[in-house]
Amino acid sequence: MTNIQLYFAIGLPCFTIIASLIVNILTVSGIREDIREIRSDLKHIVGALNELDKRVSLIEDRILGGAH
Repeated sequence: MTNIQLYFAIGLPCFTIIASLIVNILTVSGIREDIREIRSDLKHIVGALNELDKRVSLIEDRILGGAH
């Protein structure tokens, strides 16, 4: 076995493993960003629902207050 064959036998699998780790890190980073966006969207939706709940409560108070 020549030195070049040895370098390929050891170096190529190591390079492949390192490349796959880098790809996985980039994929996880992308997923984390997507999760942050989803959380932000959910916060906006919850805020809108809270505002809607307040409005419905005011309407209920007006209707029930006027009936008594």
